[in-house]
Amino acid sequence: MRRLLTLVALLSVAIPALCQSDPYTRVDVGDKLPTFSVGMMDGSTVESGDLAGKVVWVCLWASWCPSCRKEFKWFADSAEFAALLESEDFIFLPIAREENIATVEAWLRKKGYPYISGEDPDRAIYELFAEQEIPRNILVGRDGTIALHSTAYSRKSLAAVVEMAIEMLKN
Repeated sequence: MRRLLTLVALLSVAIPALCQSDPYTRVDVGDKLPTFSVGMMDGSTVESGDLAGKVVWVCLWASWCPSCRKEFKWFADSAEFAALLESEDFIFLPIAREENIATVEAWLRKKGYPYISGEDPDRAIYELFAEQEIPRNILVGRDGTIALHSTAYSRKSLAAVVEMAIEMLKN
């Protein structure tokens, strides 16, 4: 019960701050995760339907985007984010907009980031979520419902997404 109350308190603060509607957003909190298939840089394919039962952080980004670069540096430096990655019930799913796997992989390796990204060279996946503006972070609950959708880089908002994901994993 205490965990539930903590999650409710966190949501009451985080959702208004992080889920502000913007004119470019195509999905909102409470919507189901759109159906998509994404090729990953390790050669695998992730189907959105296969993510059920997991807490999923979809990160729409690009290596050419200055704010996205800051965000990935934050991911690498955050002990809390690293702890999330250890959970078998958590999936971090970065998807690079308007880039191919070779470009994405080269940038991630050059920076020493261990993440396996997907590619969206023609914006087909991105356009399921939004019309423009990156980075975008979408947190999806175990039932496939979008729990959070935030835009732009901010250390404070990323920390709040991590906290929300931690609480979601407890329930």
